[in-house]
Amino acid sequence: MACAASGSQKRIIQLTGFKKQEKKELLEWLCKMDCVFLDKKTYRNCTHLIAKKLCKSEKFLAACAAGKWILTKEYIINSVESGRWLDETTYEWGYEIEKDTHYSPQMQSAPKRWRQELTRSSAPGAFHRWKVVLPVKEGDKRMASIVRVLQAGKATICSSQKAECDITHIFIKNNVFPMKNKRCLSEAQYYPLQYLGDYLFESTIENTKDVQMNCSLPAEETVQIMSNVQLAELKNVIIKHMYFAVAAMQKFAPEDKLDICIPKVKKAHESVWRLLEGLVEECLFSDAITELAAGQKYFTPPVQLLHSLLEYALLRNTDAVLFAKLQNILHIVLQCDPPWKSPSMVKYYLDLLQCPTCKKGTWSFLGMLLRSCLYCKPICHAYPVSGREDEQRIVHKALLKFFFDLVKAEVEFLTKSLVKGTSSQHQPVVPQTVLLQTFWLESDTSVLFTKHINILADWVILSQRELKRKNDAFQCEIAGLLNAILGTVVEYWIVSSLLMDRNTFHQVGDDLAQYIAISCADFSACELQRFVCSIPSPWLQMCVAEAVFKNLCLQKKITISTEPLSLQKIVCSYLPALRELGVCKTKKQKAKVMTVVQQLCPGSQRALQMLNGKKQNQVQVLPDLPKYHPLRRKLRAKAEVEGSYSKENFCPLAEEVHVYRRNTKGETDLHKACISNNVERLIQLLSSPGADINVKDFAGWTPLHEACNHGSTVCVREILQRCPEVDLFSQVDGVTPLHDALSNGHVEIGKLLLQHGGPALLQQRDSKKKLPLDYLESVSLQQELLNVVHPEEAMESFSERTRREFNSQQTELWSVLFTKMLLNFCSVYNLASPLTLTLREVAPSVTLPAMASDTCKMKNASCADWLVGRYFREVETFQKLPQFLQEMSANVAFFPGEEMKALLTTLETMVEAYQLFT
Repeated sequence: MACAASGSQKRIIQLTGFKKQEKKELLEWLCKMDCVFLDKKTYRNCTHLIAKKLCKSEKFLAACAAGKWILTKEYIINSVESGRWLDETTYEWGYEIEKDTHYSPQMQSAPKRWRQELTRSSAPGAFHRWKVVLPVKEGDKRMASIVRVLQAGKATICSSQKAECDITHIFIKNNVFPMKNKRCLSEAQYYPLQYLGDYLFESTIENTKDVQMNCSLPAEETVQIMSNVQLAELKNVIIKHMYFAVAAMQKFAPEDKLDICIPKVKKAHESVWRLLEGLVEECLFSDAITELAAGQKYFTPPVQLLHSLLEYALLRNTDAVLFAKLQNILHIVLQCDPPWKSPSMVKYYLDLLQCPTCKKGTWSFLGMLLRSCLYCKPICHAYPVSGREDEQRIVHKALLKFFFDLVKAEVEFLTKSLVKGTSSQHQPVVPQTVLLQTFWLESDTSVLFTKHINILADWVILSQRELKRKNDAFQCEIAGLLNAILGTVVEYWIVSSLLMDRNTFHQVGDDLAQYIAISCADFSACELQRFVCSIPSPWLQMCVAEAVFKNLCLQKKITISTEPLSLQKIVCSYLPALRELGVCKTKKQKAKVMTVVQQLCPGSQRALQMLNGKKQNQVQVLPDLPKYHPLRRKLRAKAEVEGSYSKENFCPLAEEVHVYRRNTKGETDLHKACISNNVERLIQLLSSPGADINVKDFAGWTPLHEACNHGSTVCVREILQRCPEVDLFSQVDGVTPLHDALSNGHVEIGKLLLQHGGPALLQQRDSKKKLPLDYLESVSLQQELLNVVHPEEAMESFSERTRREFNSQQTELWSVLFTKMLLNFCSVYNLASPLTLTLREVAPSVTLPAMASDTCKMKNASCADWLVGRYFREVETFQKLPQFLQEMSANVAFFPGEEMKALLTTLETMVEAYQLFT
């Protein structure tokens, strides 16, 4: 019978989920009240259970099955303050349903629903009509706990040796079958152990008087109950299938490997810390690092100590050997005290990964390191060390690498926990992590594209632009690190979505990938291909490839499906689009090659009409020329309207540190000097300490852009002579300084830029896919500029060669994007491997193999769950892939590169392997 809340009844109370200190305080409160307290680790027949949180512990499940009051701790506190036992109703778990929580409304209301139902029906317990057989082993503590839960719900537990014929439930564990009686085997229903928690927390309560879960139950209702259990098990198998490699490794790893982070960490003797702190106080940092690194036993170093050593390495010293020792210490701490060990360790790393001086948090720390690595900007509170800037940047890169190693390890552990958790009773809850606290403010993971992830995506794009300007090994490493961090964030999002059973995969493509695709729209085909191929996360690479491919289709006015990405969409929408792109390219090749004559922007036509006449070599700015390039006028107008917004939200990495004040457009004194052609002022500013010739205004233009746009020829010459670090490839929407000069008729400036920048400048295309020479109508003028870098090549030959290279690069980009989409999609869902292989190797089951071979049951299951439905829809399309291979083979004629041939070979191998296993 369920407990009634009456003043005359003596309360028998148990606690669950409270730690030592909190439990001690509650016991002190209870001593002041008239009650019986059962201080037991296992469930006893109490009247009230005080629970710290919703969970699937033995006490919580048993109290729920028995219809007991399950209350919050405030019930005790408020009762003591009132001097009497209060009414339990408003303190019961399920009285209020919280929206912003990881727990489903069904689970939150379970204690209240079962108590009310058992009280109304006078049923003795939630399992009172069950006759159960369990796979009991001697000394199995978990099975003993299951028995107590069943007994609390008044189930009848039968012996597996002498089972009766009306058994209703047979529980299985790890494919262990408890029944010996074959007759009972054929009549009973089979359930995994986690079904108890699912039944109490997730199932809809039916009339406990009328419903009997035995062989007399109507057949269709029995099938429905069975399908719910099978559906949950099937979903778990699909998750294991998607992460087959992780599941396979776990199967052959020790059973408790996930739970063992390291051997027990010993607490250091106070004398050890006093010694190290003394060395730090005496500024003997190198001795402190050496002493800590040479320790014979591992002790968790205090954050304060590590901060002192980090401050020394960051701000005062860049000795490679000493920092290598400190780096080794950090990695030992990560290995021995990982953040998933406890919530306190998460806080430990968040406290550690911040500037030792200003302590503004991990996010601020990352920005500081990236400004140093990408733009050689000094970090906050740094002591200037002349000639050692490169060594300091190596230290900063190493700290970025440590952050990446940390969050990557968190995601790997979470993935293992996800795969392992599909067979456990624990309620899936995303744990606190350093990654979560860094990129999701207030732990709200309902949206992927947060402010910090937006800025991280900007950093990734900026690092790719820096590669274009300065493609050295260091910049490649930084770009790779940022790419890896963003990929790790996406993988975390996918795993947490599966863990919380949220259908949010689409946010990767709809939000983040689309933003990235738009941000790099001005990249050349080669740059786009290199960038997409460098993305390490298969989910992010797939989604970015789709977003870029979709934008290319829209530019070519090719209609594509608007549905979310699926294998069906790839082969039925993107494959025809790929063929159409190839056909368009072929038609262009067959067309007569014409001299390059491009439509000029309206603002430049008047100027070039004059320049193409007798005044071709005139370099002065003509009176009727527009003040700004049309594209620039639009961006500048936006900058003026949103000036205050830009200042506040301008990406901290892109906002260069400089010694000049900005106006409302973000222009510095350098910009103004170039706009007004004030050469003396420009030379004076360039001689000032800290002058940055690559500084950008709020629209993204540099002083060199302004000089080229306004025809300040002498200013351009001074910048090129005095500033070897000037970025000739800096662009906004693809508009480089050379585009700016030629689109405004400044031919002499164009010659100066080509003399310093070389032929690569002529290959840059803007967002309209125009080359710099495309902005000149006069063929002779085009030839004159071409002679600066290619004196022996004719303009017609250059145009033809450039067109062929562009078409070839575009063709290769399309085929690479399609390949990345298709192969990554098959990979993330593991479509090339049949589900039966996972069932056999890593997820053995009694009931699912037969169900997996039943197509009708699979289709019915597909309608009941988003992940199961999606997986089987993709499998159905994959099985039809051979018929699409013929169509893809026909496309090879339009895409003669090796990419399409390799794709066909790979798909044929995948299909053959799938057919072999099935």
